[in-house]
Amino acid sequence: MKSRLLLMLAYLIGWTSWLVVSRILFLIYQPQTSQLDGSTLAGVFAHGLRMDLSTAGYLTVLPALLIALTPGLAFKKVSIPLRILTFIELIIVSFITVADLEIFRTWGFHLDITPLHYLKSPREAAASVAASPILSLLTLLVALLLVGNYCFNRLIHRFISSVKPVRWWIATPVLLVASTALILPIRGGFQLAPMNVSTVYFSPVAFANYAAVTPQWNFMHSFLERNKYGANPFVFFPKGQANRALQVLRQPVADSLPLLSTSRPNVILIVWESFTAKSVAVLGGRTGVTPQFEKLVHEGLLFNQFYASGDRSEKGLIALLSGFPAQATASIMTLPSKAAKLPTLGQKLKTAGYATSFYYGGETEFANIKSYLYHNQFDRIVSKSDFKPSDWNSKWGAHDHIVYNRILSDLNGAKTPFFVSLFTLSSHEPFEVPMPTVFPGKEEESLFLNSMYYADRSLGAFIAQAKKQPWWSNTLIIITADHGHRLPVLSTDRVRDFHIPMLWLGGALKAKPRFIDQIGSQTDLAATLLHQLHLVTSEFKWSRDLLNPQNRPFAYFAFNNGFGVVQPNRHLLFDNTSRQLISARGDVGKQDIELGEAYEEESFQDFLNK
Repeated sequence: MKSRLLLMLAYLIGWTSWLVVSRILFLIYQPQTSQLDGSTLAGVFAHGLRMDLSTAGYLTVLPALLIALTPGLAFKKVSIPLRILTFIELIIVSFITVADLEIFRTWGFHLDITPLHYLKSPREAAASVAASPILSLLTLLVALLLVGNYCFNRLIHRFISSVKPVRWWIATPVLLVASTALILPIRGGFQLAPMNVSTVYFSPVAFANYAAVTPQWNFMHSFLERNKYGANPFVFFPKGQANRALQVLRQPVADSLPLLSTSRPNVILIVWESFTAKSVAVLGGRTGVTPQFEKLVHEGLLFNQFYASGDRSEKGLIALLSGFPAQATASIMTLPSKAAKLPTLGQKLKTAGYATSFYYGGETEFANIKSYLYHNQFDRIVSKSDFKPSDWNSKWGAHDHIVYNRILSDLNGAKTPFFVSLFTLSSHEPFEVPMPTVFPGKEEESLFLNSMYYADRSLGAFIAQAKKQPWWSNTLIIITADHGHRLPVLSTDRVRDFHIPMLWLGGALKAKPRFIDQIGSQTDLAATLLHQLHLVTSEFKWSRDLLNPQNRPFAYFAFNNGFGVVQPNRHLLFDNTSRQLISARGDVGKQDIELGEAYEEESFQDFLNK
């Protein structure tokens, strides 16, 4: 019996050691590790050890029960199922270790159930990660499995000779008590609160805290909590106080600055995949990436303080078409029953007499986009299956210039006024574009810049052709992004990752070209546009007219379990887990944090109420 108890303990220590090795791999893989000093790195391991032990406790439960419930068998007979069970666990643990390396590097947060929302569209999910070093990661996975299997088999073999059958009525109760004792490391100790992510947070450096989190524990917790939307996790104030705090953002009645020559122009909304302000020189970005857009800036109105609401495509589409803010720990588009309760621009303009259509070169089944588009009541939805296979030039679907040409063809003699919404895709990973390389290099940043250049060239060609069409003189074109991007890397200021352009131009625009400095968000497009069309906007409660002179400059955005707030001369990033600022620029005060908390609390409650 002693040998069996020692084997349980060896399992707990073995899994803990394996998770420590995984953390070492994580730190080696992430470029931010170079920013950590020696004491902070030591803190990562010291604080992360509690979560490693908790995860190891979960992994030891099934082997411990197998050992406890088979005391009468010779251990050689028990070792086979024990080896099989261990190898299955090793596959799961190693897969999460490897997948988390690239997910954190790309998205800035540990693996959770977010990628599972995309598995309904496996082809698109594969295309999304195609820019990752797949071969290297698979090689690492195989290496982990081989080494891990060898180590655990040696551990099991170590006890074969010394473990002998014992009477079950003596051994089983004792071994079950020992198995039950695993609750202690699982919950993280004797403290009142059980193990949670904030338990391992210890540093003012956000990456150090993230590095202390065990990805296997994080994924398991996310999976178990996936359906728990019954209560608002972001209640920071007494009832009613958050709503009162947001009154400073409610706009007083005022006439918007009129921009259009007609109240019923045609509207073309171009949602450019990953169109970050960092790719536009006039917005402080890289030079030479989007020359066509830079020329168009001199023909229209550039909203130069415009921010994405979230960090994923489906969140950006919801913000633009429904004026609904992104959530830090949920995505309403992935929950069709909730998304169906949102107001939409498609519905609003269709009711106002517009012919409506949506174009996307990929598959609209991805992330439940199709159900949301139907909710928009678009008259026509054109997607990948509507293009010839010979035009499927990328892993996602038809390239941008193909889709632009389809729009030009469809609008020839089309009923007016029309509302056309286009979601581009060529600047999405894996950044494959049908043109010669402009930015040399095989690294990810060069591929990204090259795809942006192609997307820009396709846009310029479309606008040039649109100007020749009879409908141009009565058309407003709005160009913006679904979200920003971490590339190109220009600074460590993460707020810049959410800064995106928005440009209004077209024959229906009577205002002279200029920059509009008003701070705003994707959620503000709906009210801003509808007011120009003299349509009621009361359903879009989170949308504010950026052309209302009484509007308070403000933008809110959400990322994985955190939020950002941008106001004149200051901005902040706030982490919900640690309840502390990740970063701040300018004179950020308590009232700024509380305004962001109030916005998060009220918007998440609205999400729950849908």
